[in-house]
Amino acid sequence: MNHTKGNYFGWLFGGKHYDFFATILGFGNAYYNQVAEILPLENGMSVLDLGCGTESVGIAISRYHRRDVEIHGVDLSGTQLDYAAVKGTRSGIDLNLYRGSMDLLPFNDGSFDLVVTSVAFCETTSEVRKGAIMEASRVLKDKGFFAIVDCAKPILGLDTVMMLPFFMFKETAESWNNHYPEICRENDLILEKEVYIKSYVKCQLFRKAD
Repeated sequence: MNHTKGNYFGWLFGGKHYDFFATILGFGNAYYNQVAEILPLENGMSVLDLGCGTESVGIAISRYHRRDVEIHGVDLSGTQLDYAAVKGTRSGIDLNLYRGSMDLLPFNDGSFDLVVTSVAFCETTSEVRKGAIMEASRVLKDKGFFAIVDCAKPILGLDTVMMLPFFMFKETAESWNNHYPEICRENDLILEKEVYIKSYVKCQLFRKAD
């Protein structure tokens, strides 16, 4: 596995340790529930989570939609995926997990109704992010949705001050300068709406053109 593609999150920082630190930083169940509530979910949807980590997003989506969605997740880290499988079993949720890079997906064209990535783009390189957007468009069905949830140029808020070291370290040129709409448009993905989940985390929802 090519770890230059992104943050590998090995045993020390991955799995249950990752979830522990993420919760301390404000990325616990309440955050993932917010993400699930924002997404345009419908019964029977096939959902792909890019950089899924321990698959907290997929589990939140499944719980929010009473398990009537099909969840697929891709991540570089075997440690993250192993713990995601444990969490899925504990929750009674079927997860389809794959080890690989988000810019080279093992799926056919038009396979998914929704592709989402949550605070994973900031763990990759610019090249991988652009490749992932291209791949997301490829594997989406026509009129399917692509959601980028990532660190963004902050709006004023108390949590902005408290989390300044975190989001400044995780910022990328694409997110800070809001380049994602342009990159997505080049891949037939049109911005429909954007909303801040936290004062430094924004969800941008795109729809694939016909």
